[in-house]
Amino acid sequence: MNSIISKVSYLNGLVDGLKIDKSTNEGKMLIEIVNVLKSMAEEIDDMSRAQKDMEDYVDAMDEDLADLQDNLYDDDYEICKCKDEGENFTEIQCPNCNDTVYVDKDILEQREELTCPNCHSSIPIKDELKKSK
Repeated sequence: MNSIISKVSYLNGLVDGLKIDKSTNEGKMLIEIVNVLKSMAEEIDDMSRAQKDMEDYVDAMDEDLADLQDNLYDDDYEICKCKDEGENFTEIQCPNCNDTVYVDKDILEQREELTCPNCHSSIPIKDELKKSK
């Protein structure tokens, strides 16, 4: 971006070196055009720096996320496809939004209520559901 700023500075120097009459309409307009170009060049330079900072930040976040994924998921990680996988869950219907929620039966024994993933309201766990495990 320095090339844009340097070109505008060169134009500003030309205006000063040519001793353009600032009292004429043409002189006023030319000087204002150079001032606008100077402001635009500075703004573009600021945006370019901000964009570069943002790219560096996103790259750092991407690397951190990749490290986190590597630590969380081992290469040997496989999804268990057990035959009784469907037997470990029970259906509960949310009283507020009527959404069906599938809950691990072990969680039913540990909690008195759940939070609906759809409407985020509380779902009380009835004693009958705990016993049905």
